[in-house]
Amino acid sequence: MRSLLDVSIRSGLLPLCLLSLSVACQASGGGSPVGGKNNGQGASTSTGATANLGGSLNLPGNGGSGSGTDTYNGTIDSDSGASITVSGEPKDVHLTLKSADGATVTEGITWSVDDTKIGSISGDGTFHANGYVGGVVIISATVGNTTKSAELTVNVDITNNEGKLSEADQAALVAGGSADPAYKFLYPYDGTVFPRGLSSPLLQLAGKAATSTYTSITLSYFKYQQFSAGTPTRIQVAIPEAVWKGMTLTAGAGVDVSLSVSKLEAGRVTGPAAQTYRVAQASMKGIIYYNTYDSPLTRGMTDTDKGGILRIKAGGNAEVVKRGCTVCHAVSSKGSVLATGSGYELATYAPKTSETYDLSPDGAIQDRMLGANGLVFPFAGLTPDGSKALTNGLPPGAWPTKIMRGVYSAAGYQSSLVDTKTGMPIVASGLATKYAQTPAFSPDGTKVTFLDGDKLDSRVLSMLDFDDATNRFSSPNILVNGGAEAMAWPTFLPDNSAVVYHAGDSFDSYEFTGGTQQSKPQYAELRMVDVESKVVKKLNALNGRDEAGTLTLPYGEVVEGRMSYEPNVLPVAVGGYYWVLFTSRRAYGNEIAPGGRLEDTVNKQDPWGSDSVPSLRKKLWIAAIDVNHLEAADPSHPAFYLPGQEIDGGNMRAFAAMAPCQPDGGACESGSDCCGGYCRQTSAGADGAPQLECVPPPMNTCSQTDEACVDSGDCCNPMDFCINARCTLRSPPR
Repeated sequence: MRSLLDVSIRSGLLPLCLLSLSVACQASGGGSPVGGKNNGQGASTSTGATANLGGSLNLPGNGGSGSGTDTYNGTIDSDSGASITVSGEPKDVHLTLKSADGATVTEGITWSVDDTKIGSISGDGTFHANGYVGGVVIISATVGNTTKSAELTVNVDITNNEGKLSEADQAALVAGGSADPAYKFLYPYDGTVFPRGLSSPLLQLAGKAATSTYTSITLSYFKYQQFSAGTPTRIQVAIPEAVWKGMTLTAGAGVDVSLSVSKLEAGRVTGPAAQTYRVAQASMKGIIYYNTYDSPLTRGMTDTDKGGILRIKAGGNAEVVKRGCTVCHAVSSKGSVLATGSGYELATYAPKTSETYDLSPDGAIQDRMLGANGLVFPFAGLTPDGSKALTNGLPPGAWPTKIMRGVYSAAGYQSSLVDTKTGMPIVASGLATKYAQTPAFSPDGTKVTFLDGDKLDSRVLSMLDFDDATNRFSSPNILVNGGAEAMAWPTFLPDNSAVVYHAGDSFDSYEFTGGTQQSKPQYAELRMVDVESKVVKKLNALNGRDEAGTLTLPYGEVVEGRMSYEPNVLPVAVGGYYWVLFTSRRAYGNEIAPGGRLEDTVNKQDPWGSDSVPSLRKKLWIAAIDVNHLEAADPSHPAFYLPGQEIDGGNMRAFAAMAPCQPDGGACESGSDCCGGYCRQTSAGADGAPQLECVPPPMNTCSQTDEACVDSGDCCNPMDFCINARCTLRSPPR
């Protein structure tokens, strides 16, 4: 990886030796450089004196001054040796810098550590391991223009006997057995890729209820063992949030995380049931907005106030954005504008009014526009900043399955470009399609995709280029001729190279029948089409299938097959992956499933529900897609349940948007949080932990992962892609 220092030296704009918060300059011929880390987890630096403590770390090489004369030739000593083991509690390692004659250096030392996920370092040379994250850190001491560096290995080894099991039961569980042939994982799915920054998944397994369980998580530098008491009716295991977070921060790119669970029941042991996962090298970004129709957070006394629009900040829980019958919504990819219809009218089968709102990071919304025409903004496609919308076209007199339920026009409603502040049409050229159904702009605003409602019988997925400055559409391009298969809800990947869409029976996720009568099934799965080659990929892993297309979901084809709908893609890559959110009626482990804990006495956990009682199985899921997706026949990975959504509500149609960006000086985790595109360490806490802020574009430097770029050559990491104007990690090899 090129460092900021490398670029500066080559440019001739900075002196040969430079001390900064992110790069400790090496004197010629000595030591190891301290490289900057990304995503707010980079090098921390503190200055101060050291204590004279024993123990020694191996130090390769001798340091010297820029002129070739050694400033000192010594070692970094540790009171804990070259490695430590932590068990869920903070642990300090005291470091000293000694010269060649054994004297302790006490003045003018700048201490730094290259990876503050694992721990930080204070000015007196004390490294503070946080107790949950393992790995190898490089600790450096800089005096003048010379730096000495040494490695410290931190191993995590935690045993948690929360169930107070006897030693005999612990030994039996560790040994394993095969008493229950029905024992298997129901959730999560084997091979799932999880991002950082989300809650731990609830482990759920099939078979007879257990009196106790043994859970093991292992990977390099990390081992966790948990002995738990069983649950009365079904097997579920909760992993402490601190442990899950520590594991995700320990796991490197492409590293398999092994997780297994054994159970003890009536004195008999079964297991282990085992799976492996991978972890994306960044925390989930943005805010997820979605519709709900019977959430406990919005539920009121009448039918009109049971629904609403909710949001989940990455890592948080559901919050109400707007109550009431505000449906058919869309959110701009930069997270600044929400558009929706409101006040549904059964006489016309359409909303009475159209509304737009300005969104803020704290969850507040402010009225932007209220219009009397209820067909303007339902299912519209918003430009990234939300200033313009391409309206959803309605062919005259068409009903589902050829249009989506929720809107209807006997005379037809033609698509047009409108101002979301006024609701007035914008003069645009090149929009040859009269009825662009469920349109969606690319995250950079240069393209728009839609179902061509002018060709209802052909089922055509199309794309146009768009020039925001001139309001000109151009270059019509047919991506898929679906034939008999209905296509709906197209959404671009952040690099504009492919479109993900739902393909199945109709636009909808079930056939409405009215009242309490059970709905008839509507099936769909997600597909992806490459915009250049027009090759369609079935996304088998996302849909719960193996390479041959056989369903791998635990309850089988009849119960869970072809129940994925309404995709939307996070507008930036995170940790080497794109992230697809979608509605699914699949089972959720043994929590929302036939005979599950949340037993629905009306619909008996059927996946469809009714108009008055939505099925609890209608939930939001997320799946990873490889950034370098062109290289794989199926670039998708198994999906996971979105944590934070309310478990006893019917949720659907999620929009993934970035939080409104922060100005210079605002707090950030990475460059994608900043309006200017750059997030850097500007100070350090007392323990050496870095404090990050949005900053103006640094002069003559390369861009770290998630920071702004024009092309891949702007990125510090030569393996990064430049996607949607941000440096992006590649997906690790499978």
